[in-house]
Parts: sequence; structure tokens; C-alpha cells
Amino acid sequence: MTETLTEKQRVAMEALEGARRAGVPLSDYAKAKGLELRPVYDAIAALRRRGALPGTDRPRKRKSKFVAVRVTSSPTPIAEVAAARSGMVCRLVCAPGWAIECGEWPPPSWLSAVLPGRRDAAA
Repeated sequence: MTETLTEKQRVAMEALEGARRAGVPLSDYAKAKGLELRPVYDAIAALRRRGALPGTDRPRKRKSKFVAVRVTSSPTPIAEVAAARSGMVCRLVCAPGWAIECGEWPPPSWLSAVLPGRRDAAA
């Protein structure tokens, strides 16, 4: 396999094997040998993607805190979902210091009555 490797990949493989033999992290081994760490890691990652190296047993860190979500229609009637819901979904806070907490979204007509003089609930 070493015949088909580029020079960077060969150096990275040697560093990886050397670090394993020495029982030290790859980063420490590369620093001790005067190697730039990023090209070594990139070459090893490319070899893993190609299947030339086995994957790691360490879990991958997520690059983002966002998680993919798929929304589907619920077979449960809306009334049952609303009854099962607990907690606050809307909180109105007024400058004088009072607050109203609602378990469901209030109707716009109720908001207009509670907040007179406002054109819409977002104002």
C-alpha cells in the first residue's frame, strides 16, 4: 500500500504508527518530530475516507449544535395534544411589573382587550 501513497500520506502513516508504538498522542509525536499537525491529520482523514485506514473508535464531535429534525403530521387530535401539553407557552410582561403566563397561545382578540392601544400582538 505504501507504493500508492503520496509523500504527505506516507509521512502521516509513519507518524501515526510511530505514535502508536511510543504510546503517545499523535499530536505530541508530530510536535516532537517537527511535523506540522494539520497536514498529518488531513492526510490520515483522507486515508480513512478512502478505506486505506480503519475508522477511529472515538465518537465524532458535532461541528454544530443544531440537530436535523423532521416534522410529520401527528395522528393525535389537536385537542388531545393541547390537553397533554404542560407548562407556559406565552408570557406577557408589562412595564408596571405585572406578568400573565398562558398555557396556550391566547386569541388575538383577547390580547387586544388586555393590551389596549396596540395595533397587533407583536407591537
